[in-house]
Amino acid sequence: MLQVLGKIAGSILRSLFISIVMFVIVFSVITGEFPPNFKRVTNTFKNLQQMTQLSRQIQEQQKALKDQYAVHGEVDDSDVEALQELNLKRAELGAGLLQAENPASDNKETNELKQKVKELETQLFRLQQRVSQLESKSK
Repeated sequence: MLQVLGKIAGSILRSLFISIVMFVIVFSVITGEFPPNFKRVTNTFKNLQQMTQLSRQIQEQQKALKDQYAVHGEVDDSDVEALQELNLKRAELGAGLLQAENPASDNKETNELKQKVKELETQLFRLQQRVSQLESKSK
């Protein structure tokens, strides 16, 4: 009897160990980090829960729009916009789900992009002024 229980316990422990190792390997491959950042597991899990909730809301919204179309022959633009917003939120969660969380580099990139946009706006303004000057001279 003890041998059978020992074999069962050994089997369970081996299965648990292999499952943990496989989880670490898969999580490392998906995130591209080794060793994996296990703090992201909780964030990833929360994002997955939010995506699941949003997917349910999207399905309900789509069903409501389908029913509304069947009854009235048209749908409200506000309902369609709400559905698009839900889809956008789900896409944002999906895009951020597996990306490395590095806010410092994101802020740096964002600031660089903002600076480039400002430079382009300045150039555009100068070009518009030049066109206005040339048009006034040609008259």
